[in-house]
Amino acid sequence: MDTFMAWIVLAVLSGVSCAAVIVAILRPAGELLRVNSYISPASRFYLRAFWLIMVLATLSVVIAAGEPSAEQSKYFLDCVWWIGEQWKGVLLSMVAVIGGYAVLLSILLAVLGRYRD
Repeated sequence: MDTFMAWIVLAVLSGVSCAAVIVAILRPAGELLRVNSYISPASRFYLRAFWLIMVLATLSVVIAAGEPSAEQSKYFLDCVWWIGEQWKGVLLSMVAVIGGYAVLLSILLAVLGRYRD
């Protein structure tokens, strides 16, 4: 398998998984942010910030992955293992972003929870 083709497969796989997570989280997070009238005007900012950070975190791991070495690109299965190894970093960065976002929203809603309408 060509090294560039392995990188393209990693980029597409990462993009699809990132888009799936964003689609799954944006609607419930938006509803959660609109519950409180003090946070409601800023809900678009928090949702766009989540989207942007998720995309940039995924992109940074994919770009940092580079291409598999010449030894790894000799055999198809070595390229598959390389894609899996690099995709692990993508998933870990997405988990870190989701965790940080959940902590941020928890603190924000706990502090402003007493002003709930």
